[in-house]
Amino acid sequence: MLSAARKAGVPIPVGEIAGEEPDFRFATDAGPLGIEISELLRPDSSNNGISPVAQEAFHEEIMEAAQLAYYKNSQARPVEVRVYFADARGKKQDKDAMAQSLADLVAGNAHRANTFISFERDELPNGFSWVGIDSQLAGDWWSGEVGGYNVLTDTRSQLAERISSKNKLVPTYRANLGENARVWLLLYSGVTVARSMVIPACAQEWKFSFSFDRVFWFASLENKFVEIQLKL
Repeated sequence: MLSAARKAGVPIPVGEIAGEEPDFRFATDAGPLGIEISELLRPDSSNNGISPVAQEAFHEEIMEAAQLAYYKNSQARPVEVRVYFADARGKKQDKDAMAQSLADLVAGNAHRANTFISFERDELPNGFSWVGIDSQLAGDWWSGEVGGYNVLTDTRSQLAERISSKNKLVPTYRANLGENARVWLLLYSGVTVARSMVIPACAQEWKFSFSFDRVFWFASLENKFVEIQLKL
């Protein structure tokens, strides 16, 4: 992310040395520079109290377990399975039961996939909204994620939380870097549905309180960045 942000235009020098508190340090003509990196994630509140990243990992585990269960039968027809999960609405789900129900669904219908067959919500076990079985492919099974968030309120609250959390450590960063050191914070968001957050146009006008010398937010899906303004 440091390299990607630099390529996108964030004025990060080259020659970084990886470490801790802060994550990277640089020797520059203007003195020591440290850059701490932190991921900006969609809030749990955008997904009925469940972390979108945790939910994505949970779904990946279901897909892996279902694929293993299906191929325990040596006569199983090679297929690729694609899944979209139903909204759990904050309720706890049984990973093993869901994986087995998916494996059973595929086992009972793989012979009908000539070359592709799909099932909608009413035809599926609990927890699934769409399943496709492709007999032309035989790759790893995978699931797609859906979801949304309030671009303005959720984004601003997450920026405030991340900046505040890291701001508490600025004295430590400066002490570790040495006298007259500058400290920057680089926030980033990823490319998957669970991890991506877009930069609103009004983000350039938002101001936050912090002790960092500069704060940047790099959105890797857009390959764009914004410098966060200091509230005086």
